[in-house]
Amino acid sequence: MLTPEQYLGAMAERIQRAGGRLNSVQIGPATAVVGLFTEQVLLTTMNYCVIAAAVPEVSAAALYDFTGRATQHARANLTGTMGWTAGSVVIAGLVGGRVYPDAAQAASAKSGNQFGGETRMVAVDLSAGQLYAFVGGKLWGAAMQGSVNAKLTYCFPQPAEVYQQVQWQQAQQQPQHPMPAPAPQVPPPPYAGPAGPQPPVYPPPGHAPQQGPYGY
Repeated sequence: MLTPEQYLGAMAERIQRAGGRLNSVQIGPATAVVGLFTEQVLLTTMNYCVIAAAVPEVSAAALYDFTGRATQHARANLTGTMGWTAGSVVIAGLVGGRVYPDAAQAASAKSGNQFGGETRMVAVDLSAGQLYAFVGGKLWGAAMQGSVNAKLTYCFPQPAEVYQQVQWQQAQQQPQHPMPAPAPQVPPPPYAGPAGPQPPVYPPPGHAPQQGPYGY
């Protein structure tokens, strides 16, 4: 099974690849991976805070508490004036070995619009290989929503995708041993009889040595 550390590691790689500012922050009892992005969408400076932490089990209460703390951290790192020239999008997720149904329902629910911002919640169930989040359209500007959805689905990949990536990386790290060459086929030696010196062969006694036709 995929571990929470492996999933958060894959998230950190994606945040850096997308140009985000990666760091880690203590959010409550957990150390969270944080990615901060600042993008221009139309005439608004959009501040994205993608933040995730690992917990053994994800409940709705834990998800709401973590999201509230993550929102406070995001507002403290805002670029621009909230609501007028800047928007703040917080995408907060908890990664665990189990996600309770109330947490899955809370994460999948349509998030409410806020003044100049939005908060999305994500729950990742590693044992079931499921990711729960709201990814859909809302009235708060199609361009904004497309940008939010793209950020969420990229920074929070599906567990199966991360698992395949981890398997591939582990295969690349294993030392490649060349196959040994097959041994040459050597034919068996011819049968040489029993080992040891052979006694000389003498004619039987009482027989004269045989002579040629001319007596010698």
